[in-house]
Amino acid sequence: MNNLQLKPRELKIISVIAASENISHAATILGIAQANVSKYLADFESKVGLKVFDRSPRKLTLTPFGTALLPYINDMLDRHEQLNNFIADYKHEKRGRVTVYAPTGIVAYLAKNVIANIVDIGDITFSLKTYNLEPKAFYDGVEFPDDCDVLITYAQPKDESLVASFITKYSVTAFASPNYLNKHPIHGPEELVQHSCILIDSMMIGESNIWRFSAGENKSSVDYRVKGNYVCDNTQSALELARNDLGIVFAPKESVRNDIQAGTLVACFPDQQEWWLDLVAIFRKREYQPWRVQFILDAMLSEIRKQLAVTRLLPSQQVPSNDN
Repeated sequence: MNNLQLKPRELKIISVIAASENISHAATILGIAQANVSKYLADFESKVGLKVFDRSPRKLTLTPFGTALLPYINDMLDRHEQLNNFIADYKHEKRGRVTVYAPTGIVAYLAKNVIANIVDIGDITFSLKTYNLEPKAFYDGVEFPDDCDVLITYAQPKDESLVASFITKYSVTAFASPNYLNKHPIHGPEELVQHSCILIDSMMIGESNIWRFSAGENKSSVDYRVKGNYVCDNTQSALELARNDLGIVFAPKESVRNDIQAGTLVACFPDQQEWWLDLVAIFRKREYQPWRVQFILDAMLSEIRKQLAVTRLLPSQQVPSNDN
């Protein structure tokens, strides 16, 4: 066994056969001829001198040896991929995974307006995941997921060694359908307690949400405890309920821009009662980042800031020239 020369390609084929339990399916996944897959398997078993699979007419099953061997194979494949990514980073090759987390509304914005404009990503796998904040994150700082490369969110990081790059001020306020407001007029946030509010699960404290309002970007804020019959785990479904006249929703203005233009939702308070948040991109210091992460991060921030500048949400003099 010490003299075995096991190649990553044949290890990959064994791993795929084990996952698919079928030579034909494995061949389709691998994109090679079925006969070649069978030959690789036969050669591998001959090389190690032990059977890896038991054959039956319908599927292959791992032998006891194969079951014990598979974790070692997968570990070697993972290490080989990590080695390739490490070398590619030093060569500035576009390969490997980049994982970006953001709240629901921001994920939808990135998917709709940003990612398609990042051209020539090569063999980079772009993983986009939803990460809604808990209320304590606004006071204690946001946790950075272990597998995260870039987190776009509304709070500062709990880990002070991370970089938080300011993107823009983000306005959140109360919206409802015209039909709801015609039936249930409201004049200020202090009256929310009398209304049906559509709650967000990640903001739940007991049976309530805490909604924060201030009279302007630099004014002091006041928290209001609100209740309602509907709880959603994301802003998009909460907005759908509000469009159907079921209550008041607390949402970013950017999420309802089309609704405002169409007249399906309107701001509840005409005197600009709203909550201003800092939208930030959180990431590890650049000297600790793979090059592929820097490439995606720079491309995303450049595209977001360009769009914000065009819509005059971010004055050009506020656009930072670089990040630490």
